[in-house]
Amino acid sequence: MQTRAKDRKWQITQLGLDLLQTRGYENFSYQDISTALGITKASIHYHFPKKEDLGVALCGAIQDWHESLFRKIQQENTSNAEKLNHYIRALLEYAKGKNKICPLSSLQADVASLPANMLPALQALDRHELGFIAQLLANGRAQGEFSFPGETSHQAAIVVLTLKGALQYSRIHGSALLEPTLDQLQSLLIA
Repeated sequence: MQTRAKDRKWQITQLGLDLLQTRGYENFSYQDISTALGITKASIHYHFPKKEDLGVALCGAIQDWHESLFRKIQQENTSNAEKLNHYIRALLEYAKGKNKICPLSSLQADVASLPANMLPALQALDRHELGFIAQLLANGRAQGEFSFPGETSHQAAIVVLTLKGALQYSRIHGSALLEPTLDQLQSLLIA
């Protein structure tokens, strides 16, 4: 029984992530989850009494994915440029699918309407992602792999914003815009 409850909670969270990536936080309901999983809304409320509880869990799932990916990338015996490329490709894979975007970007788009208790989790996700990219860029700059003007933290924001913006635009323009944009972004950093 315990395992089944954990499995159900995981299923709800995974479907919530999918809906977040395709519809946005504000545009899915417990009814959508109930219908898709063939369970009652009461079953969802058992695990997540309020939608904001599910929202916090979604932030936790994204954080777990980030931490796992960042740890894996940091352990690679490759150049910082290859590590950056690995991050970019992993994010593209995570956002792969019809009309999907990065789940963090989806939450950011809805920030004005998110419940207050979700904001600290969202801010922590932002800091975590930007911090990882900044560290990667700083390492690459120190080792002579990357060359860019200004502060590393600002360059990290440029990388993340370009990547997320390219993902958004690819929903309309497809990979014809996405791939060359990301290739050019990386080439601008190479020393």
